[in-house]
Amino acid sequence: MPTQAELFAELRRATAPEIRRDLALFLLAKTNSRQYLDECLRILQLERVRATLDESHRSPLREKCLGYFAAGNRDKGGLLREGLTRLLVHLEHPDDADIYRLGVETYYLQPVDDVAQNLRAVALAGLAPIDPPLACLYATRFLGEPHTSAFNCEPAITAIKVLVASDQRLPIYQFLLRGGIEMAQTGRGELTGKALESLDHDFPIPLYADLIEQYRAIDQPTATMGIINWIIDGRSEALYERLAELILATRDKDLRRYGLVMMAAARDDDLGERLLQMAKTARREDLPLFIEAIEICHLPARDEALENLRRRKS
Repeated sequence: MPTQAELFAELRRATAPEIRRDLALFLLAKTNSRQYLDECLRILQLERVRATLDESHRSPLREKCLGYFAAGNRDKGGLLREGLTRLLVHLEHPDDADIYRLGVETYYLQPVDDVAQNLRAVALAGLAPIDPPLACLYATRFLGEPHTSAFNCEPAITAIKVLVASDQRLPIYQFLLRGGIEMAQTGRGELTGKALESLDHDFPIPLYADLIEQYRAIDQPTATMGIINWIIDGRSEALYERLAELILATRDKDLRRYGLVMMAAARDDDLGERLLQMAKTARREDLPLFIEAIEICHLPARDEALENLRRRKS
């Protein structure tokens, strides 16, 4: 019987996906060495290797994962459980719901910040197709909870995707009313922006207009991008004037560039006409931004507008 070190060396030398898979699963079942475990999970998550996994490979993944849930001190931070759970989610077996339920309940404070957000996100993604009502309950809990990652906004980003997939958007609206501003102002504007662009496109215009005013006041770029995307993607013509005001009022130059380019790229006649009108009174410092946007505008009047902008810029 080869030693773990010999198995590890053989795994590192192997190139064929099926051989790498079998060696990684065999070593995974036998070892408690963090070095070996991390390498096994890394290899199993490689696209070519992961594509060879099927239901027959569940057992070692389940046993290892359940073992770490039973002894969480052996997996501080939940990174091993996250990797194992991710592989099980790939296999999409309904009998792994027990693991996903453990995952969505896992928090690990080290020393005060939670570092198990990605584990909860992966577990929620696995739970959603198996038990949608339960997944939506956890998704609602995750929206706006204080232990939302400042790096990738998980598990709340996954929570929004789960709620949208189940057509349960009321919790998203509630989050925007009660917690979205705080998230945007504490480095998690991506989450707020995702929520703002995830509401139904038949969402009442007056209520969305109220949200625009609420978030316009804080002028947080990644949050405001969600508003821009929602209005343009949904062709919400009643809010085009608000969109133009929002883009011109922001203090963030990159956000203004994004908004102008999105207006042009939409290839919507009304948006295009508004963009050309906005260009006529553009501030000198904004001329390069308007030139960049109008260069991709589809309307015939773009050439004349570009000529005027370039003349003003020179």
